[in-house]
Amino acid sequence: MMHQKGEYLFRYLLLDEWSRKAVQWRIAWQQTADESRLLLEGGLVEENILDLPEEQRPEFINDRGRQMKAKPIRKLCKDHGLPQLFARPRTPNDNPFIESAFSTVKRAPEYSGRFLDDHVANASFARYFNWYDTEHYHSGIDYVTPQQAHGGLREKIIEERRTKMSSQRRGAGRKVRL
Repeated sequence: MMHQKGEYLFRYLLLDEWSRKAVQWRIAWQQTADESRLLLEGGLVEENILDLPEEQRPEFINDRGRQMKAKPIRKLCKDHGLPQLFARPRTPNDNPFIESAFSTVKRAPEYSGRFLDDHVANASFARYFNWYDTEHYHSGIDYVTPQQAHGGLREKIIEERRTKMSSQRRGAGRKVRL
C-alpha cells in the first residue's frame, strides 16, 4: 500500500522495561486490536514467556488506546496469566521507557519522519531496531546495549569496567622516570 495524504503508519513497540530491548515491533496502517494481538503474541513466542511459571511472567504496561483495552487483548492477557496495567489517562510519563524509546527513534540521524509505504518503513525500522538493541549504549542501563542487558551480561560488564578502572587508577599513581 502506498502512502496517501492524510494516511499514517503506526509503530507498535513491545519494550522490555528492565533491559530496554525492543522485544517485538510492527508497522501498520491502522491501530487495531488485531495488530496489538499480533505484537503481543510475537513477543510471547520470541521470548518464551509462556514457558515461564505464571508467577514469573511479566506485566504488560500500556497506554489506554482502544486497541489495547479491547476484549481480545484483555482475554489474551488473562488466558496467559499476564497482568495488564494501564497508564493514567493523558499521562505519558506513566510509561517513560516507551516514551524515551520513541524519542530516541525520532532523534536518530537516519529517521526520515516520512515513508513512501509500509515496506520502506519496515526496512528502515528493521535496521534501526537492530542498531538500537545491539549497538546503542543506553544511559538508563549503565551504558550497555539492550541486548547485553537482556542477555544477563549487564552486571558482568559493569564489574569488568570497575576492575579496569581501579587498576588504571592504581597504575596512574606510579611515577615513571626517564
